[in-house]
Amino acid sequence: MLDKERVRAVLPGDADVPPGWKAATAYRMDSPGPDGSLAFGRRAYSAPDLNGDVGFGLSSFRSRSQAGAGYDKTKRLYAGVREGTARVEGADAAFTAVYCLGRSYCSSSIQMRVGLVTAYVNLNTDRPPAADPKVLNSMARSFVLRIRQAEQGQRPAAKAG
Repeated sequence: MLDKERVRAVLPGDADVPPGWKAATAYRMDSPGPDGSLAFGRRAYSAPDLNGDVGFGLSSFRSRSQAGAGYDKTKRLYAGVREGTARVEGADAAFTAVYCLGRSYCSSSIQMRVGLVTAYVNLNTDRPPAADPKVLNSMARSFVLRIRQAEQGQRPAAKAG
């Protein structure tokens, strides 16, 4: 179970993302989380090489069943968008979601459940087409590794990208 401080530690810091990426948002931390979780956190980076902002977010729950319910709720929320399956090493479950809102915003994401955590990595752009979620694969893998490290009581050290 990850508390608010451990959730913040899992979110990649400036030294954990590829060179050239700059923080686009401050850390947002909530305890309890807006989704009923024990703790929620997110942070985004401007990623010039991907022409958009990459966001990392996670919610920590008290049990696997609560995390599973949170993951299932997220999956239902994305029911009307282009959704696909995803295989992310170390994740218990994962899917992709891609959508655009008009001509000024598109999002591609990988949504995951990892132990007692639900997590996402997304790429938001300011115009269509939405990016292929495959561009997020390496970031999703490293984010899962950071979560697993924290769940095992280790300091999250995996680098994104």
